[in-house]
Amino acid sequence: MDIAVVGLGYVGSVSSGCLAKLGHRVIGVDVDETKIGKMANGQAPIVEPGLDELVAVGHVEGRIKATHDIDYAVAHSDIAFLAVGTPSREDGGIDDAYLVQAVTAIGDAIRKSGKKRYVVMSRSTSLPPVHRNLMEILERASGLSYDDGLGYVCHPEFLREGTAIYDFDEPPKIVFGVHGEACRSYCEKLYPGIEAPTFFTEVDTAAMVKYADNCFHAVKVTFGNEMGMICRSLGVDSHKVMDLFCADEKLNISAKYLRPGTPFGGSCLPKDLRGILHAAGESETPLKMLDGAYQSNKEQIDALMERVTESTPDVVGIVGLSFKVGTPDLRESPTLELLNRLTDQGIKVIAYDEELAKLDGDDEEGQVVEADPIADLREHLTDDLGAMVHDANVLVVYHNLAKKTWDQVEYNGGRIIDMTNIKPLRRSDHYEGLYW
Repeated sequence: MDIAVVGLGYVGSVSSGCLAKLGHRVIGVDVDETKIGKMANGQAPIVEPGLDELVAVGHVEGRIKATHDIDYAVAHSDIAFLAVGTPSREDGGIDDAYLVQAVTAIGDAIRKSGKKRYVVMSRSTSLPPVHRNLMEILERASGLSYDDGLGYVCHPEFLREGTAIYDFDEPPKIVFGVHGEACRSYCEKLYPGIEAPTFFTEVDTAAMVKYADNCFHAVKVTFGNEMGMICRSLGVDSHKVMDLFCADEKLNISAKYLRPGTPFGGSCLPKDLRGILHAAGESETPLKMLDGAYQSNKEQIDALMERVTESTPDVVGIVGLSFKVGTPDLRESPTLELLNRLTDQGIKVIAYDEELAKLDGDDEEGQVVEADPIADLREHLTDDLGAMVHDANVLVVYHNLAKKTWDQVEYNGGRIIDMTNIKPLRRSDHYEGLYW
């Protein structure tokens, strides 16, 4: 394919060399004459191991050109890689001025060229509202429609400085957030010979994946450093601790606990986090991220309470009171705290919990046991899920149940706040995911 790479900074320069290596013809575009001169003469505009050789080979083979003329580049290409900078403003927000300039220029160039089909792939990291604005600008400036010939792709990059060429050739994933009928065929031809998990999704989702990645990387660095700080204060070798921590690829280095959903609770996480924070306080070791995690978890429960009560319900149903499905353990359960808060406000609460239902509170002769572990909850518990769903103005779902159980339930039109992302519940018109 013929590809215009708009912006010859780090991402644009690496992309130019690597795309040429894959057999594409690349036209680099920039307003910086120094960068254009280097690329036009077979030199990498930026410093990155191995890039000089790639650009030199691409230049000799006639696969890499460079120009400041965006009209020429668009007229002689099928797609444009958008790789201009997105620096921070003083308030921390994204400065999208360069993006707006570039997309406007690309749109004008499409219109001047008379092209009826063109795709812009943005590799510039920016939030969904920025992409939405760029899509509108592109459509308006080009005179084309996303229903007929125009395409916009949010195509986040996952390149690390110092290993960018390796990361291009061996990506952890390839993500295309597509908008427009023209997009997919170009995406599928972009990386011949490169094998990686590839995902086609919406523009907004693709944009947020990059932020999720980088925020998580920041969290990991901070977590490692905070564990180093508390270990040092306790006289423990933090590198030995974290070597063992990283050896666990079932829970620690895995997808576990990374889905938006319920606040944490139970017998371990709150208690142990408090223990570490107490030890940090005694040694005057500031663990702001871990303290923030504890405070954020409390705020998640506050937010859930607000969501439940915003429609002033008379009756709230809760599916699952124990902190984890399959156990009757109520220690620091977020939905148990929700129940207590609701009843304090005089709201009727009905709860369905399969494991708690097995604790009948009777001995073998049918006499009530004096130390009934859930005596205070019995007035709220029901074994009739259907009746609870029928009576509840708001249904809070904390435990998943068997699909056949959900299939037997008839919904009465009350709000459903799903904390677990349960697909059978989505058939209700009043379904609300906790984070969607």
